Amino acid sequence: MKEGWVLIFTANETYQAKIAEDVLKQNGIESHILTTPDSVIPSLGEAKLYTVEEKAEHARKVLAENDLIKAE
Repeated sequence: MKEGWVLIFTANETYQAKIAEDVLKQNGIESHILTTPDSVIPSLGEAKLYTVEEKAEHARKVLAENDLIKAE
């Protein structure tokens, strides 16, 4: 990932990361998903959600408020 971006969420399936990405977008927080697809079924595999460092704390709070991650 580009410099200045931090990992805020990891999901076992891409759709879970997409839901989190959409929630962040609705709250004005830019984020991007990077996937490591399963070699047999590309839609399966780990998905990592990143956002800019300055928004990471707020992004985690938004995800926790929406029950997508545990509150820290």
